[in-house]
Amino acid sequence: MKKIFLFITIITCAGLLFTSCEDVLDKENLSAINPDDVWSNESMANAYLNGIYGAFMPGMPLGTGNYTDEAVSGISAFAYGTATIDSYNNWPYGTIRTINFLLENINSGSLTDEQKDPIIGQGLFWRAWTYFDMVKAYGGVPLVLNVQDPADKEALKVKRNKTSECITQIIEDLDNAIAKLPSSWNNANTGRIDKCAAKAFKSKVLLFYASPQFNPENIASRWQNAYNAAKEAKEYCESQGKGLYESFSGIWDDELNKEVIMVRRYNNPGSTYFSGGVRPLVYSNGATGQDQPSLELVEAFPLIDGTPWNPSTMSFDTIYRHRDERFYATIAYNGANPYLKDMFDANTRLWTYRRPDGGAMDGPLPTLTSFYRVKGLDKTIDISAVELTSTDWPEIRFAEVLMMYGETANEIGKSDEALQVLFDIRKRAGIKPGSDGKYGITASTQAEIRTAFMNENYLEFAFEGKRWDQLRRLRQLDVRLNSLKHRHGLIITLKEGETAPTGMDNVDNYLDRFNITKVETETIEFDVKDEYYFYGIPKTHIDQNPDLEQTLGWDGGTFDPLL
Repeated sequence: MKKIFLFITIITCAGLLFTSCEDVLDKENLSAINPDDVWSNESMANAYLNGIYGAFMPGMPLGTGNYTDEAVSGISAFAYGTATIDSYNNWPYGTIRTINFLLENINSGSLTDEQKDPIIGQGLFWRAWTYFDMVKAYGGVPLVLNVQDPADKEALKVKRNKTSECITQIIEDLDNAIAKLPSSWNNANTGRIDKCAAKAFKSKVLLFYASPQFNPENIASRWQNAYNAAKEAKEYCESQGKGLYESFSGIWDDELNKEVIMVRRYNNPGSTYFSGGVRPLVYSNGATGQDQPSLELVEAFPLIDGTPWNPSTMSFDTIYRHRDERFYATIAYNGANPYLKDMFDANTRLWTYRRPDGGAMDGPLPTLTSFYRVKGLDKTIDISAVELTSTDWPEIRFAEVLMMYGETANEIGKSDEALQVLFDIRKRAGIKPGSDGKYGITASTQAEIRTAFMNENYLEFAFEGKRWDQLRRLRQLDVRLNSLKHRHGLIITLKEGETAPTGMDNVDNYLDRFNITKVETETIEFDVKDEYYFYGIPKTHIDQNPDLEQTLGWDGGTFDPLL
C-alpha cells in the first residue's frame, strides 16, 4: 500500500486561515485556533509546512517535451520566436511570504530544537528552490527575506538584486537547510526533503551558475565549486544507500527505489493526475497529443553495442531493433510489445500504422510521429482510470546527481572521472562494454566529453521536464533548435491490398507491407532569439513596482543578468 500522500493540508498565510483537517490536527473547530498556537504544536507547524510543499513540489511532467526536440504537437512562443515579456510569468512572492512567515515565527513557540530544526530546514530549502526557479529564468530578482507588510506599498517596491547576490543567498539557505535536515525520514514522512535532496539541489544550482548561460567567460572557480558540491552530493547519497537502480524502467514502476532522491508522492484516492494525453487515443479516454516522441529523439538512442543509429545506412522499418534499454522504456513504436493494461487485456501490441486511405488505426487523432511516450506511465491502470493516475514522480534521481558530478569533473580536467560516469550510465542502460570497455563512447578531449554529456542527458532524462533548461544553461537552445528548423516523424502506411498485422502479430513478418515516409511535423520553423536565455519581467510586475529594471534585450531593459 502506498504511503498516504504527504500534502494533505493547505494553510494560507494571509490571516492564517485553517481548513477542516481533523485527522491531522485532531481539532473540531480549527477556525478558532490562535495563530500563536501553531508554533507550539508540531503537527500544526508541519501542516503549515505542507501547504508550502503543495505550492512548490513539482509533479509528473506531461507535455513538456512538446516544446523542445523531444516531442511534437506543441507550440512555444520562445521556440518559435514570438515571445513577449508576458510569455513567462513566475513571480511567487506570495508563497515566499508564507515561507518567510514560517522562518520568522517558528522560534516564537515552545517547540524543541529537535522538533523545529527539520521544519526550518525544509522552509529554507523551499525558499532556495523558489528563488532559483526565478533566477534561472530572469537572472537576479528582488531578494525578500522577511515578511513584508502588504499595506506598505513603498516597502514592497524592492529592486532586483544582482544574480550573484541571489546565488549567494540560495547557497546560504541550502547550507543552513542541510545542517538542520535529517539524513532520511521514516515511512510516515517519506517524500519530505532530506539532506540527500538538499545536497543534490545545491549541486544543481552551482552547475547552472558555472554553465555558459550564467558563465560565458568560463570562470574556473565556478566549475570547481560545482564539482565540489556534486562530489559531496554523490558520495553522501551513496552513503545513504542511493545509487543507480538496476532496471531503468523500474525507476518509475518500482516506487521509492534506491535511485529516488526527491520525489512527489501520489496516491489514489487523495492525489492523482490525468495521464490520458500521453497514451494512444484508444486508451486515453478521448485525449492524446502530449509528448509524442520526435524522430530526432528516437534516432538519438544508441544501439545495444553502443554505436549510434545511422539513418544514412539503416532503415526506418527496423528502427526499433537492437536499441539500448532506455529506448524501450521511453519509446513505443509500431508493433511494440504491450505496455499498458489495456493492451494486455486486449492481447495486442501497439499499432501506429495508417490504412491505405490514410486513416489511422486508432482513430481520427493518431500520433504525428508514429511513436508514443512510455516513460513514467502507470502500466497497471486501464482507460477507466486515466484520470486517477498515481505513479510517483522522482524530481531528482541519482542518475542526475551522477551526471552533474561527471560533467563538472570534465570541466576541471578530471576526464577519467567524467568518462567513468558515462560508462556507468550506459552500463545500466544495458549497452555492451565492447572490447575497449567504453560502451560505445568515443569522446576523449574535454570538448568531446562535454558533447557526450549533452547527448547522454538528452536520452537519460527524456520527458522528465529538463530538456528546455538543459539547452538554455548550455546556451545550445538556439543552436540545437534553429539548426533543426523542424521536428520530424514517420508516417507508416499499409500498402494497398496488403493484409494488416493485428493483435500480437510480429511486426518483423510484415515489414514489406508498409510504406514509411519521413515528414516534418509542423510548418513553423524554430526561431529562438538570443535574449530568450533570460526572460523579460512581465509588464504587470513592472507596473506594480517601477523600481524593477527590465532585463537586457527586452523592451529597452537595462538589468544585466550576468552580474
